[in-house]
Amino acid sequence: MAKFKFTWAHGLMIALGSFMIFILSLIFFAGNMGEMVEENYYEKTVHYQDEIDAAQRVKTLDKKPEIIEQANGFLIRFYDQPESGEIWFLRSNNSDEDVKQSLKLNTRKEQLVHALDLKNGEYEVSIRWKQNGQNYLLKQTVNWKAPSS
Repeated sequence: MAKFKFTWAHGLMIALGSFMIFILSLIFFAGNMGEMVEENYYEKTVHYQDEIDAAQRVKTLDKKPEIIEQANGFLIRFYDQPESGEIWFLRSNNSDEDVKQSLKLNTRKEQLVHALDLKNGEYEVSIRWKQNGQNYLLKQTVNWKAPSS
């Protein structure tokens, strides 16, 4: 039986084959890059300047709405009565865990986003409301960790 002699040509073939396998595995594993945070992302980019203006208006308020973490969830407190609005708790890793509520304040101008609706982890909170004919937008990142019993 003849003894196999390893030459530079064999090494080159192994190197090219390994490189091709590496590139193909990158393509295969990069196929699912995750999901968009919002489904109508492209529509929202058209109205992005409106969001910038609404966020700037919040900075001019004397008393901004507060997001207060409590054992039973997050309490949203307003100091002025908004006409209408909505609260979004968005998860970047799983849109099924997003929490979206219409703004329905109690007599103390507060609304609770209940702990039963929240999963442990980070949320991007967006509070959008209309007051005195102007749109406002408050964005804040919060981290929810359910109290252990």
